[in-house]
Amino acid sequence: MSPPDEKGSLPVTEQTSTRMGAVGVTLAVLVAVLATATLMSQFFRNSVGVIATTLAGELGLDPDQLGLVASSFFLIFALCQIPVGIVIDRWGPRTALLGSGLFVVAGSIVFASATGQAGLVAGRLLLGIGCSTFFMAPLVVYARSFDPAVFASLTGFQIAFSSLGTLIATAPLGWMTATHGWRSAFLLAAAVSALLLLAILLVVRGPATGRLAGAKPETLRQAFAGIGAVVRTKGFVPLFLMSFSTYSTFGLIIGLWGGPYLAHVHGADLAMQGKVLFAMALAQIIGTMAWGSADRIAGAYKPVAVTGAALSLVLMAALILGGAASPLAAAVLMAVLGFSCAFTPVLVAHSKALFPPELTGRGLSLINMGTMSGSFATQWITGLAVKGVAGGAAVYPLTAFQLAFAMQAALLACATLAYLRAPDPRRGL
Repeated sequence: MSPPDEKGSLPVTEQTSTRMGAVGVTLAVLVAVLATATLMSQFFRNSVGVIATTLAGELGLDPDQLGLVASSFFLIFALCQIPVGIVIDRWGPRTALLGSGLFVVAGSIVFASATGQAGLVAGRLLLGIGCSTFFMAPLVVYARSFDPAVFASLTGFQIAFSSLGTLIATAPLGWMTATHGWRSAFLLAAAVSALLLLAILLVVRGPATGRLAGAKPETLRQAFAGIGAVVRTKGFVPLFLMSFSTYSTFGLIIGLWGGPYLAHVHGADLAMQGKVLFAMALAQIIGTMAWGSADRIAGAYKPVAVTGAALSLVLMAALILGGAASPLAAAVLMAVLGFSCAFTPVLVAHSKALFPPELTGRGLSLINMGTMSGSFATQWITGLAVKGVAGGAAVYPLTAFQLAFAMQAALLACATLAYLRAPDPRRGL
């Protein structure tokens, strides 16, 4: 370390180094808080899967009722994306996060207090409203704060870190449910959410977290006109459809039918269900980092996303046709499927490349609307399908799960064909 100058100050180079270090720490803390917000969203959205059989037994829920409980989160989350995009672009990501965070705390308490389907759905709806900003708002902060070249990698980190929430919603939630009950688990989640809200209040500050600098305030009419501009953007529809089908493939298994499939087809107990779903969530974390870097290596978005979709279709077909052969086969297929479906960072980066800065919030929010509405539609509709096959049976037959998985595979195949027509800005196409 260089000695101070005659006035007792550090040399300019060391002052600059110190300031840069402080800025780096501030950005690291900011990213940590924002990633934790998405972590909580991931926990809540996937928290039904491992406790589905417990909820069904304790509260007397049928397959279609379970499907509605799980999917209600995604329905309201999707419906919130248009107003969320407007709020982010009009008032800034910080305001959006703080306002919605209150609903998260309330929703977790309501869910923990539920005595039937109505209470569970009410809690999930509040949670969906609350978590509706927890992914898009951080991405807008990153888009404003970091170089576009690192956006996909940063998005990959955001999703990978937040996927710890999905991990917590598997084996740890299963253990908590078996040891202390699912109600205690959600009361604890409410307390953690309250602490997160305080961290957002204290840490998420600065120009990138407020209204976009230099932008003229829009009227509400102009704000909604911006939504029309997003929808008319070339490539929006194929990316919307791909987002609709990709995450919902992962969510259908880890967030709803994975646990019941393992229990009813292979006789797995709560602990074993949690372990298999934990492996699937862990594979997704690895996958988000891998796919997030692959687009830079390929120099394009579409080849990476299409490769991930094709691999996912192969694995879905194998699960449908051979998953019943043994618990090990089902576990391995589910885990690898967690990896193959994890190319969401590529779709997000591809989407961001289509929109100008003033439409980033609304553009990404509408793409995310596709992600969440896909999860709602597939979980709700497959719930009806499983109910149609299983009837009132306490143990659902293998054919019920095969039908649900086949419906999802068909959706992903159609979306992939549509995505092939999307422009790829990184190739100038």
